[in-house]
Amino acid sequence: MKIAVLFSQGAGKKNLYNQIGDSLSRKLSEHKIYTHSGNFGQFYLEKAEVLSTEMPRDYKLMMKQLIHALADVGPDLFITVGGDGLAAYVADALITGGYCVPVMGIAGGTANVGPIVSINPEDLDGLDFQNLTFKKIGAIEVLEESNHISYGFNDVVISNTFLGTDDGKMVSLSVREMVEKGEKKIDQPSRNITTMEFSIRKDERILDHCIKRPAQIVISPLEVDKFYGRAVTGALCMSAFSEYKAAVALLNETVIDTGGGNKGIDSFIGVEHILFSKDEIVSISGLSDDGQIVIDGNPYLRSNETVTFKYRPDLIKIVTPK
Repeated sequence: MKIAVLFSQGAGKKNLYNQIGDSLSRKLSEHKIYTHSGNFGQFYLEKAEVLSTEMPRDYKLMMKQLIHALADVGPDLFITVGGDGLAAYVADALITGGYCVPVMGIAGGTANVGPIVSINPEDLDGLDFQNLTFKKIGAIEVLEESNHISYGFNDVVISNTFLGTDDGKMVSLSVREMVEKGEKKIDQPSRNITTMEFSIRKDERILDHCIKRPAQIVISPLEVDKFYGRAVTGALCMSAFSEYKAAVALLNETVIDTGGGNKGIDSFIGVEHILFSKDEIVSISGLSDDGQIVIDGNPYLRSNETVTFKYRPDLIKIVTPK
């Protein structure tokens, strides 16, 4: 079996990556492993075939070229070692590039909560690579003026910050500083992500909502059974019984925030949910300069007044633990 392995440059810790690399080298000793140079995999995998690829300065373009180079060798499985952000980059590049390769995510990042990153490092030694479990998952497609931005498999957040790691600690980092300068700058999540012209549409219909100036907006696919029949989750509990497998949440407090304090513990957080299906389009307008886009932890700067969201089912096949 041919297996492509890509490690994240910025997520996790070096000693953890060494441990994961040692485990993979043992488990995959009878398979052909392909990876990239340096800390993209070469430093952690003993007997992998190392690919050399041009490294453009633009990080997202570089990642796409690395992923396509690995996919071009025709792997039977693509392994990511890192967090949700790396897994999303890989899945997006494979889907948009027309590659049909299953993906397995090994946790080694800042946040490891998405559906792709489902394997813990301590579970690797017990994993049978000849007897894997596969399933298809969908995602939220994010577009600006019909231009594809990326797929979000866990969540898409409208915010000026994203969660990252700095000196081994989880912090909130500036979207703008990372995208424009490639620099980690600790920042606070802004509550002013919208303007007075904020509106949200489902298809062509403007939706009424009580939270007029949300502090945070989250859009997520709902493809798990955690909401099944639990009325405390509000409208989300109905997703299990219908074709509405995605949702938008308007929140009056910032939830994705390292300094959350006692919000939602000593005081209520106001949330409005609305479900949508694969046949519906949701668009958001009236975002401020602080209303940028974070897709599975990866930062993007808006270039348009309106951002569009579509639910796309069964996009890619992933490996899940039995």
